[in-house]
Amino acid sequence: MPTVEVERDEDKLKVRYLKISKIIILLAVIYFIWTVFHIISVYFLGFGNKWAALTMDQWVLSSIIFFGICIGLVLLFVLHHYIIKKRRIESEKPKPAFYKGKRLYTHTLPDRSKGGIFSKTFVKIDEDTILSLRFQMIPPINLWGKTE
Repeated sequence: MPTVEVERDEDKLKVRYLKISKIIILLAVIYFIWTVFHIISVYFLGFGNKWAALTMDQWVLSSIIFFGICIGLVLLFVLHHYIIKKRRIESEKPKPAFYKGKRLYTHTLPDRSKGGIFSKTFVKIDEDTILSLRFQMIPPINLWGKTE
């Protein structure tokens, strides 16, 4: 079952992206706290403008750039996961069937019945469409006994 493997890979990717996003958010919060501490130390404690290697303006500018990068990475993770999930859903959709160059719609009675003996009837709907009716004539239990 390839879809089960794809869903497992998708779940692993989601968990990995969540862990990385948590680390990025934690780093952003720490950087924000550092920037606020630096601003407080310059304005209220009077430490001077260059006590932490950069000026206050440089720290604020670097924090804005850092937050932009963090937001961009988290958005990239979310969009990548969304694209992967959408691609999987699209691949699971049934592909259109054709019979003699015409679009074929199939209907089985009773619904979702598998196994047994079926009669098959083709009904022309229009120039480009055919309806295939499958009627279960003999259920599998009558052919092979108890089925699981």
